[in-house]
Amino acid sequence: MANENIEKVMTIHDVARELGVSASTVSRAISGKGRIGEATRKRIQAYIDEHGFYPNAAAQSLAQAKTNNIAIILPEVKTLVDMPFFHTCMYGVEEVAQANDYDIIVIITNGKDTKNLERIIMNRKVDGMILTRTYENDFFAKFLKEHQVPFVTVGKTGEADMIQVDHDNAGACRELVTVLFSKGIKKMAYLGGNMEQMVNISRLEGYVAAHKRTKREINEDIIYKNLTTKVLVEKAVEDLLLRDVDCILCEDDFICDEVVRKLAREGIKIPEQMKVASCHYSRVLDNYPVTITSLKFDIVELGRRACQILLDSINNKIVPDMTLLDYEIILKESTK
Repeated sequence: MANENIEKVMTIHDVARELGVSASTVSRAISGKGRIGEATRKRIQAYIDEHGFYPNAAAQSLAQAKTNNIAIILPEVKTLVDMPFFHTCMYGVEEVAQANDYDIIVIITNGKDTKNLERIIMNRKVDGMILTRTYENDFFAKFLKEHQVPFVTVGKTGEADMIQVDHDNAGACRELVTVLFSKGIKKMAYLGGNMEQMVNISRLEGYVAAHKRTKREINEDIIYKNLTTKVLVEKAVEDLLLRDVDCILCEDDFICDEVVRKLAREGIKIPEQMKVASCHYSRVLDNYPVTITSLKFDIVELGRRACQILLDSINNKIVPDMTLLDYEIILKESTK
């Protein structure tokens, strides 16, 4: 009989049944929170001590109404260029989470499928979530808001009542373009990606704002959007080589990589025949004979800040609706 008792896993409900009290009373006694008589608390504690019952992490979290887990929601990425951003951001999130005794659950999203999110929410597995890619009229952000889940977005959402952490992409691109104009560039083309993503919308806004600031005409014919494949980027470069432009501004490192390679195949020298810049730096841009002018963002700090703001929100601290992090302009050979 003794061996059977040792092998049996005791739960809060077992303790409650043996002592003739409710499971919530046992939970309050374990957590030290909530109203409970001192005599009842001591009786429960004495029974727990006598029978060697130590609640597991799940039981403790239920007693405290917390799981000490947060989820990080990552998009399904299809290119190697995309992966470093999300891995680096997750590293920053994990660093702060661990320092605060939290664990991370990773959720990969695909399209508008919410099954993974619904299961996590229904089973109360996390205290909050971080959404790492945002879209105009963001489906997942609205889903989390409707389900009243504490969450923070990495990137803008276009909604005023969501907690958002982002780099100042619009301001960074505006300043980069303004600086390049001041160095003698006259006609700058813009090559952009998926225009449903808020980061891409912000960067194009910065490009347009720089033209307005410097009182330059905006030529829609040299603004390319939704260049989501290598073929589309190559076609855009071919078109631009027939136009009177002296610089190509690439929305990110993926597009810039394709632009540089295409120019090399066409025998176009950078920067002598065409200047090139990128709105996002990654190590991909270190692979060419010529160094590339770009904007540098601290992605680890982005993850850290998003996680800390989420944890503050979970703990009912006042947090800002929008947090914008700074950037660095790196001027290199490609725009000399």
